[in-house]
Amino acid sequence: RHIMPYDVPNIASLGFQSNGQPKPDGMSDGIVDQTLYYSIQAKTLYPWTDSIPQDVYFEYVVPYAVTNEPRTNHRPLLFNALKDSLKQYERAAIGNSTQSTQDQIKEVVKLINTELWALMGRDSKPIVFKASQTPRIYDPLSVIAYGYSSCTGLAIMLVSALRSVGIPARMAGTPAWYGDPSKGDHSWVEVYVVSNETGKDGEWMFLEPTPGIAEGKEDTANADNLDRDPCKRWFCKADRFNGSTKTYATRYDKQATSFFPMAWADDDRGVPGEDRSKFYTSTCGKCK
Repeated sequence: RHIMPYDVPNIASLGFQSNGQPKPDGMSDGIVDQTLYYSIQAKTLYPWTDSIPQDVYFEYVVPYAVTNEPRTNHRPLLFNALKDSLKQYERAAIGNSTQSTQDQIKEVVKLINTELWALMGRDSKPIVFKASQTPRIYDPLSVIAYGYSSCTGLAIMLVSALRSVGIPARMAGTPAWYGDPSKGDHSWVEVYVVSNETGKDGEWMFLEPTPGIAEGKEDTANADNLDRDPCKRWFCKADRFNGSTKTYATRYDKQATSFFPMAWADDDRGVPGEDRSKFYTSTCGKCK
């Protein structure tokens, strides 16, 4: 039911079909099995996952993809790369901490957005922003291999990293500023933040991947975080969100009532989505 159309031809190699028999010599499980395994590992290690509603965890942590990007086995790589940085947040280390789940999530999101780009960079150079790379370089392993991407690749990278440690995340953006493709597009990240320990009444908050802010000056950039005033983000301005700019967020459930329009594939309706125009018009429409 939830398989995107791009994945139907490769359903078996992705790992959706199994007859329970041992794999032939040299064959491994598909990336679905790895993604499920590390989704469970995150639940085991990190206490904030206890407060994430099951339906949210299933749709915004467990999936192996964000849009139509190439399917790669990035989950184990990101999970293990971040493990040392998050050691202090593991259940065994945090003990009887009185810190709220909301504060934990916000703190970890900022930490990951601060450290991810250097951790996954090559030759001691952090991953940087480089315009006009989608759809050539926008899956996590390509971003790591090349060391750069434009806003879409950086957003997918950050979403994938957050999901790898059990934090629900999705990509948001507009396929066309002011409804005009010639004005450009933009992508950023939304994170589900619980409002209390039961996970009820959580909200989607947004931020930008750090290289998207730095644009080549990562060493001096302050990582974006969920407590930042939305009006401080360059794109969150009233003139951009005057009612003509439509904004969407990615989903995975094919029962979604909308789809996620992709600027790099404008006739493609294969990615489920959610219309977020009302939220961003209300939030950013107040910003000068």
